Amino acid sequence: MSDDERFPALTEIQTLLSFLNDVEVPSVSDFMCDEEAARAVVGDDVARGEVLLVADDPEGPSVGLYIAEGALEHLRTKGAEISCATSRTAFWLAAEGVSHFIYLAFRSMNEESVSQLELELQAEVDKYASTVLMKGLGVGAIQERSRIVRHHLFDEVEFLDDASSEEGARYRRASAAAARYTKMLEEKYVIPGDDEGLIRELRRFYRVGGLEKLRLAERSTQLLVTQ
Repeated sequence: MSDDERFPALTEIQTLLSFLNDVEVPSVSDFMCDEEAARAVVGDDVARGEVLLVADDPEGPSVGLYIAEGALEHLRTKGAEISCATSRTAFWLAAEGVSHFIYLAFRSMNEESVSQLELELQAEVDKYASTVLMKGLGVGAIQERSRIVRHHLFDEVEFLDDASSEEGARYRRASAAAARYTKMLEEKYVIPGDDEGLIRELRRFYRVGGLEKLRLAERSTQLLVTQ
């Protein structure tokens, strides 16, 4: 059995995110590692359920991705759906990990650096986009799903790290910025039914790097009002 066949949900998520952001990188399935291997590197951080493992190498970063087996098993049996909290948690955990992997690989292939804040911000946007733009959904379903997804992702978000910690501050800033940016996407593209415009904007945002990505997201709703 190939790695893609072992992780069909991850392959499906990567295919969708690769299309939405117009990128092509190696298959994430080839870089998956189990809990034992992940724990040897990050210790108890495996409890987060998703960890991107990165080691410096003269020829480029060496990468591995850990996603909790419980989430992977849920996706194998239930598929990519968000009808309940358990399903949303499993899908978004996997989508976050795949997003991290693709974005790091994309930036590395272009010989560009990437910060942890950028990774988290892009992952939040990718989680929103991959859920809202799943295949087979019509305009009305996409509009309704956008509101539901933004509510669950940003209004009901629970953070693992204290707000006073470096990690806690980073996750909160990324979540707040993504909430503003996806609200702009909903108002400017989703509600009017402009799928082509939405995808163009997602691809443009994906290629913005450094602090400009954060500034763009944080100012997005303000810019919408002034247009």
